[in-house]
Amino acid sequence: MATILLKNLTDKINILEQQNFLLSCAKRNRISIENTEVDTSDHKATLEDRVEFKGFLRSLSSNSSLLVYDFWVLSSQVDELVKVCECLLQRNISLHICSKKVVIDKNSDVTDVLNLLACERKQCQNEKEEVVQGRPKGRMSQSKFDKYRSEIISYLEQGTSVSRIADILDVKRTSLKDYINSRNLKVLAKTKQELLGATPKKIASQKKKKPKCDLIKKSSKE
Repeated sequence: MATILLKNLTDKINILEQQNFLLSCAKRNRISIENTEVDTSDHKATLEDRVEFKGFLRSLSSNSSLLVYDFWVLSSQVDELVKVCECLLQRNISLHICSKKVVIDKNSDVTDVLNLLACERKQCQNEKEEVVQGRPKGRMSQSKFDKYRSEIISYLEQGTSVSRIADILDVKRTSLKDYINSRNLKVLAKTKQELLGATPKKIASQKKKKPKCDLIKKSSKE
């Protein structure tokens, strides 16, 4: 059982490129993808404030796998990356950093993991210096449709028309069409189908499990 996590609001690799790369990686390594999720939180938000992301971590099943393009999908702060990795490993969830061809699991050497995080820290510092020198990069703005993104992709995979999707979500067709075009969701859905086939939408609810790490315990903000 494996899940893909894409980062939407990022100034690095756009979401379509992330998905194409991860699906190709999964197919190459014969990893069966059960679900694809999107983190739409601001890349500057702290881990404490990313309620949706912590909810996603909470939803992951023990003994499963999580595929991401790079560390920055999880966080741009090394101390937060350590917390996320600890949380995943405590539940025996393997983390695949596909762009680096790295898998972090319970059998990983601690020294190797620390070296990876040290390199990530240096890369983050270099990027901050670029911004200070006046070379910030643009990023995609948030949209009211982001909360429907997974549903929209699922409907597009099934060949549902934009008009029908707009009726189902009770939104304006023109606004929805602009959103789908600006995010390349039709291309994204088509690529996903071609490589692995449509991911079936989960209907059955999973039993709630007691959190095993402080990171995924519900706070007052949730």
